[in-house]
Amino acid sequence: MLMNSSALKHVNRLRHKTKYWLVENDSTFFEKSSNPFNENRVPVMCSFLGEPEFPSLEAYESGNRSILLMRKDGFFKAKGIGIPSGISRPIYDHGKIYTHQLYDDPDMCHRYILWGFMQREEYKCEQYGSAKAKELGQKIELLGTSSIEDVYCLQVKDRAEMFSELRKINRETMIGTFKKEGIRVTAYSAYYWVPSDIRVGELFFAFMFPMVTKLIEPSMIREYVEWLGSSCGHLLRQFHNSGALHGTWVGERVTSLGLRDVHSNSYTGNYLVDDEGLTMCDFDLSKPIEKESEKEIEKWALVHIENPLYYAGSYTPNDALNQRIAKKNPFREELAVKFERSVDLGYREGVNEIESAMKREMLGLVVRAKELIWKLYGFPEDLQGQIDYVDYVISNKVIRESEYREAVSTF
Repeated sequence: MLMNSSALKHVNRLRHKTKYWLVENDSTFFEKSSNPFNENRVPVMCSFLGEPEFPSLEAYESGNRSILLMRKDGFFKAKGIGIPSGISRPIYDHGKIYTHQLYDDPDMCHRYILWGFMQREEYKCEQYGSAKAKELGQKIELLGTSSIEDVYCLQVKDRAEMFSELRKINRETMIGTFKKEGIRVTAYSAYYWVPSDIRVGELFFAFMFPMVTKLIEPSMIREYVEWLGSSCGHLLRQFHNSGALHGTWVGERVTSLGLRDVHSNSYTGNYLVDDEGLTMCDFDLSKPIEKESEKEIEKWALVHIENPLYYAGSYTPNDALNQRIAKKNPFREELAVKFERSVDLGYREGVNEIESAMKREMLGLVVRAKELIWKLYGFPEDLQGQIDYVDYVISNKVIRESEYREAVSTF
């Protein structure tokens, strides 16, 4: 099967290229033909101590620790292979890797997080969740894994502490500390075949734009959101019926309002969409269901967590309006309600289908609209998430009529 040419066009619009290197290490692929690299090479995104021994290669950046390579029938995704840029990048030192281990980050579920890579617990969750998805007929497949044993980490409480320490210390001193005090661990990476890398959540950024109804027919947007919502809800119900959670946990800390934080992999950013349908992805928190209440919490998370249809991505959207982070947008509010209702419908009954031609057309239109907004407002091409920041800029930056007309003329 050949890759749909539109899939590549969409990824070109939404993703940018980053560098990676193939270093000496073994990998295990369930079928040898699935390995796009040499048998004794694995990809990493690191800074190097001295000159790299290997030439750099380019791939699409996918998330903060993954890359995407084109294949004739879809995409090859390498997950947990380092960090693409910045001061927190792991360091490669002639076969050894230096990185940080987070032991109490409030946004993480696992006890220990190995920065840029996965530890065994995360990889086991990936195995479990991806196997469930494949059993259910979803278009995603775990192809293989690799483990690097010469990894040395320094422990920090959370990301804030890690970046604070990195800003205070020079590189030479830091490397000396890694060599002297680093704890040896094993780092895991996972390799997938995926049909797409476009996320439902990133498409929703296009609907934050007040003028989106001048780019795309509003009735088509409504139908498309209903299809996306019911598809997400239906996939989650199938997953739950199989006895599995996508991955959701409730924090132990209680806020001043008496609430607990909910952290979940079951949000719109972890549902891939292409011309034909949706599939779930990112299973590093997946586990068997232990209590019935977990299913309801996970369904709630799908609608409310990090959803760009809500002001500032919050399930308390009025706060964003009151704090002037966002401006009122009735059409966006309407879509948020439609999405929630369609998720409920899909979870209870099934998918609210639309014509195949409309799926193809709308995907192309929404991808182009999101790209136009990013250019119009000057957002960095590698900006991910940060719904509150995007809302603030859209609400406060004045776009001249001439700029708007010029941008729309290319749509």
